[in-house]
Amino acid sequence: MKTKAAVVLAIAVMLLPLVAGQYTITSISITVYADGYVKVVEVIQPENYTVSVAIPLLAANVEGLVVIDEKGSPLPYEINGSKLIVYFENATGIKITYYTPDLTVKNRAIWSVRVSSNIPVKITFPENAVIVDLSDIPLEINGNSIVMPAGNQTVSYVLEYLPAGTETAQTQTTQSISGTSASESFVNSTAPSTTGSSTETPSGGSTSWATIGILALLALAIGGFIYLKGGREESGSAPSISREDFEKRLTEYDLTKDEEKALLYLFDRGGKARQSEVRETLGIPKTTAWRMFQRLEKQGLVRVYKKKRENWVELRL
Repeated sequence: MKTKAAVVLAIAVMLLPLVAGQYTITSISITVYADGYVKVVEVIQPENYTVSVAIPLLAANVEGLVVIDEKGSPLPYEINGSKLIVYFENATGIKITYYTPDLTVKNRAIWSVRVSSNIPVKITFPENAVIVDLSDIPLEINGNSIVMPAGNQTVSYVLEYLPAGTETAQTQTTQSISGTSASESFVNSTAPSTTGSSTETPSGGSTSWATIGILALLALAIGGFIYLKGGREESGSAPSISREDFEKRLTEYDLTKDEEKALLYLFDRGGKARQSEVRETLGIPKTTAWRMFQRLEKQGLVRVYKKKRENWVELRL
């Protein structure tokens, strides 16, 4: 078997410039673990009359890589830079499985998973994950899994505290990082549905966390639209904490002096003010102010919105 595989690999390498074929990615699914590792499963359908395909990997750091055909037999491969080159004879389907820490980032308590794909991607989160932000509306929701549209997508989430002794199916990545079974069926790699853009709620008596998160985001978006449409008072309401407590909370974040001054100015103004007003008070250029508020907005400390052709900034802390 090893000799045959070696011969196929050698022939494929020699013929690669002539027969490296096209392929279709039929499905991509990723499973996110509590420690930030992600399991990636891709199912590829190569075109006829090809003996190899070059497939871009979703991450640079790859562990536990397994490549099998539709019968569960391992296929020879090599990694060339950011591409995985798979060699085969008569395979009609190729399944690629690997693990990587590259698709997730953590900012304090908030995790974010980022993926770029030309087709929808199914993302399965840990049981105790709660989604707090989405770059787009999911195509489908099913329990703790969602299907995100094609493109550059980011989903942010936090992990709820689990009491000692509580275990879930995805609290650890010890399942298969050392290697996935070569006989793993293609049936387990369910292709995401792309027949519609409406969300689906899972069956069962209890509402899933994903459904709650999406409904909450939609409600906030609709509420924000109505709020802006109807107009807002220029003076903000008085913050519910003292200035001293607010200053203490600012020390929890990695802020520049100008960012601290801007947030304190907003606090003193009742929580919101014109962006130009804050900029003039601090004496900084427009572009500098714009970048500063972009950073603060990404950290969830402020919200920048348009009102009467002016940019306003509102505290979110």
